Amino acid sequence: MTSNPRSDKNSPGHQVLIPVIKEAASWGTNDPVIARPYLFAKKIAEHLDLDDSTKDEVDFLADRLLDKLQSALMYYQLITASDFVDRNISQKRTIYEGLYANLWSFYKGRVQNYLTKMGWNLSIFFCKEANFDKEAKKFIEANPEHAGIVDLARKQRGAWQTNFAKSRNASEHSGDYRDGANTYETKADAKRLFAQVCWTTETLIAYCGSYKMERDWNVIEINSGATVFDHHDRHIVEHAAQTMMRERKSK
Repeated sequence: MTSNPRSDKNSPGHQVLIPVIKEAASWGTNDPVIARPYLFAKKIAEHLDLDDSTKDEVDFLADRLLDKLQSALMYYQLITASDFVDRNISQKRTIYEGLYANLWSFYKGRVQNYLTKMGWNLSIFFCKEANFDKEAKKFIEANPEHAGIVDLARKQRGAWQTNFAKSRNASEHSGDYRDGANTYETKADAKRLFAQVCWTTETLIAYCGSYKMERDWNVIEINSGATVFDHHDRHIVEHAAQTMMRERKSK
């Protein structure tokens, strides 16, 4: 909720500010918790072992993640609303398009910008299939200790990302789905892709962020299977002393 002040015109001699409560965003218990990847990115940025100017830029780009997630949530809520079934085909298609356009822009654009400013080149996730092996080789040569990122990219591309990108390309350009591109126009698709995009995002932020953070800070995965539709965190960021204390207590 946000509070906007207004003046009381009936107040003699001076101005009294009375807060007017307006709803900034609506969120339901069955909606994705979009604050989770955003706040996770913010927390990582806070503890980066980088110069202050770069840290400020990474933090700024973390804020840009929320813009797209808020827009995606709005479309998702329209899809899951009880009156969605009563909408005509054109309206439904427009709403699905809005959701997927924002999810793809969040993932390919905003998340990549955030990690690039942190010092990572993740073109292996977004290059054309024909260029993947070449980009993978370049990445491993530059980051031999991080070959696992190539495996992650290969798995994500194969599991969902290539098909989703193919769908986005058809939607944004030709509108031709005859080659097998999926339109993903079901509520189950909407939930699955929202969860998948955010899960992969959190995985990348956790891995890439952990290697750029100050030495005394850790990223810990506490709920490996959690998605943004679960009401508990998947990762925590904590000082090494906190990690040590928590591990001692668990023994």
